Amino acid sequence: MRGFAESGEEIEEKAGSKRIILLIGIALVALLFAAGLGWYQFRQRAEAPIGIVKSHAIHGTDSNIGEGILGVIKDRGIKVPGAGFKPSWGAEEIAGDVWIVSYVFEVGRRSRWISWKVYYDTGRVVPLDGLAGELWGGR
Repeated sequence: MRGFAESGEEIEEKAGSKRIILLIGIALVALLFAAGLGWYQFRQRAEAPIGIVKSHAIHGTDSNIGEGILGVIKDRGIKVPGAGFKPSWGAEEIAGDVWIVSYVFEVGRRSRWISWKVYYDTGRVVPLDGLAGELWGGR
């Protein structure tokens, strides 16, 4: 009959299990840190092209796109709900220093967006749809 003392193998097995759990925990923390850092860096980089679009004056008004875009949408009779999905800005890098900047909003239960192509290195902006063109240059 064996007493309460653990054998050397049992002690080593428990220590090995603890090491594995510790290594998995460290790996998960490192993965979350890397993902968070990557998201933060992308978000920081995306802010610049978004800022180019948002700071541009709306043709024929005293406000810029960032301040007045929702008002322009509503002035067109488009009903954007006040609850639920909130309108937001986003950007996607499609090539080195070339971004698609979009303002996304909901109409009914469908997402709509207004988009511009931003060449960040030169500051050139190309509206990608009719409303984006009107906001940018009054066309």
